[in-house]
Amino acid sequence: MRRLFLGVLGLVLAIPAGALFLIIGGLAVPEVRELASDLTLAGVFAFFDAVLNGPGPDTVWAVAAGAFWALATALLVLPPIMVAIIGAVAGLRSYVWYAGGGGLLAVAIAWLGRAPGEVLDPSDTKLLSLLFLTGAVSGFVYWAVAGREMGSVSGPAPAGA
Repeated sequence: MRRLFLGVLGLVLAIPAGALFLIIGGLAVPEVRELASDLTLAGVFAFFDAVLNGPGPDTVWAVAAGAFWALATALLVLPPIMVAIIGAVAGLRSYVWYAGGGGLLAVAIAWLGRAPGEVLDPSDTKLLSLLFLTGAVSGFVYWAVAGREMGSVSGPAPAGA
């Protein structure tokens, strides 16, 4: 029961920690700021166009909220949950697994969203690095709260893990 409580608490703390890191890290990277401002202006113009010419603001807001929710879930929620489940089942206690696995999974999810054959440019590399660090932060927070307890029930925790 203690492990389950710590696992849930770890996820409850890890997901907002990753989101906060993504926001702060995004403000520090000029390419991300430019991307956000472009998306914001394009989103405002598309919203007004949809309201004036489309099915109505309720439908537009529902689609926008659904897209944001799906993206946030894929990049901020799914990596720590998957790494926590795999770590608990495999009995892993290493911070390298939780931080590295969370970072790699966040990058892999973002990579799967790319068009096939698209070439990386330096701004993409910075964005993928930011996503890796975001996943690593959330994985590390999970490890700090619960990951050290997720090893084998029968054996003691290894020293230094």
